[in-house]
Amino acid sequence: MTKKLLIAISVITSITTFSQKKENTYPKAEFTLENGSKMSALFVAYTYPNGSYPSFFDKDDIYSFEYKTAPEAKTEKIGAKEVKAMKIYDENGDFVNGIERLDLKAINSNGELVDKRKRSFQPLLYDGKIQIFGSNMFMCQGNLKAACTYVYSMFYIRNSKDDFAIMPVDYDRINLFNFGSAEEKMIGAFRIVGKNCENFNQYLSFLEKKLEDKEFRKKFKEEYKKVRTDSFEEAKSTGKKGNFQNILGENMLRYYLNFYSGIVKEYEKNCSN
Repeated sequence: MTKKLLIAISVITSITTFSQKKENTYPKAEFTLENGSKMSALFVAYTYPNGSYPSFFDKDDIYSFEYKTAPEAKTEKIGAKEVKAMKIYDENGDFVNGIERLDLKAINSNGELVDKRKRSFQPLLYDGKIQIFGSNMFMCQGNLKAACTYVYSMFYIRNSKDDFAIMPVDYDRINLFNFGSAEEKMIGAFRIVGKNCENFNQYLSFLEKKLEDKEFRKKFKEEYKKVRTDSFEEAKSTGKKGNFQNILGENMLRYYLNFYSGIVKEYEKNCSN
């Protein structure tokens, strides 16, 4: 059976689960449209790209949103290009979660900032002077109902004053021949969103050397293994061994978020812009 890469956006997964708590009920949604206006509706589902490597990575990760104007109304669609953000609310009108459309840029092999050919809808994981968005990617066989394997966690950083986001580690451009440049590009991405803050640049230079240290790399690998082991034990202890990959994804997302937010906090501590 052909394996297909499927974007698994954590917030959308929770939205779908939330909408299925009661049969024939849909969560309240607020769409922020391209022209800045708001549209209230009931969220039904979303459509996503389905393809194989490498063409898959050239596509936006959501094509359209499905919604209803009333529970018994027919399902309608709105293209993802017309939507800037979506928020989900519970039956009491309290905010549950949401996603935002990110215009993406990347650092090429020459260290230059260039436009990517796609956009991504992502949940906001850390809100500060530098914002962090992110989700997990899984590799699945067949369709979404089949067993999926956690692949990696994707993160996007954006200066709150900018209108674009950058992937610290751009998995779209990594292969066996350029994997070593990933750390250099990550540092470069933070320099860009750091807006030439001298104190932050000094910290990034220190961090870059630290990432090259053998002892640090060894510690990083040990921590990575521990996250996997702890995730398996968590799945085992809760009687959800079949849910190991989802638990692993959640824990890895949390682990990397802690790493990236630590860098952001250095910026917030030392920079005013």
